[in-house]
Amino acid sequence: MSFAASKLLRGLPVSWLLLVACHSAADRHSAELPTGELAALQGTWLLVPEASRADTLAYRRNTYRFRYRPGGRPGFWLGPAGRFIRYDVASGGGLLAQEGNWSETSSGRLRIQLPEAPPNYELAVLAYQKGVLKLRRYPL
Repeated sequence: MSFAASKLLRGLPVSWLLLVACHSAADRHSAELPTGELAALQGTWLLVPEASRADTLAYRRNTYRFRYRPGGRPGFWLGPAGRFIRYDVASGGGLLAQEGNWSETSSGRLRIQLPEAPPNYELAVLAYQKGVLKLRRYPL
């Protein structure tokens, strides 16, 4: 990488760099979620506020070509072995990561446990169509 390119990259917000890096990968995920397979949701999801409603939160995979949003987009990452990271927009811009765990409940919801940011909550999958994941959040 040239000196000029590295200097340019150092001046950009981390959330923008993360977003650009994610766009370089092709979206290889299915458009429909197999019934009862929450593990298929593994990966990074970013909030789409313009598609969200009062009690329904809409997310797209981080590989989607989002419009630029100052400060970044909150979201989450579901990983293997129950690893979970929630991304919130930090007060000065960029993203604040909070690590925790996820598990599937007997009712088919995602139970999210964040030791550093209680209260814990559950996410119910309402729909997954055309690459848009719609969730409803329930407190525990």
